[in-house]
Amino acid sequence: MGNFDFTEGEKRKWIQFDSDSEVEIKLITKQELREIVKTAAKRAKLTGEDQADIADRLLGRAAVKGWRKVGQPDHPGLLANGEPLPFTLENIDRLMTKSLKFSRFINETCIDEDEFAEGVDVSKNG
Repeated sequence: MGNFDFTEGEKRKWIQFDSDSEVEIKLITKQELREIVKTAAKRAKLTGEDQADIADRLLGRAAVKGWRKVGQPDHPGLLANGEPLPFTLENIDRLMTKSLKFSRFINETCIDEDEFAEGVDVSKNG
């Protein structure tokens, strides 16, 4: 039986990305997704930039709240060219536009309501 959660509040969850890293992801609501698509279309029209790249960056910035190595929260967990990749907005943009694996993971996971069924409501917990 389908069970839907229409409660208000932001839901976030640490989700395993690969064998030794995890990403903190915020559930993106249907309304937030619509706004991202609308904003990307407007920016693309104004700048001539690729709408998909703009949408990827906007979605990444809205959904990705951190990354870390499993069991070592002080280590970023993600590497670029063998070096630790710090969590920054620029690196979110880079991963969302340059890495099919990361972008697909975020695109699929951030809208998966079932994944967040037991996610943390940060609006109540800070």
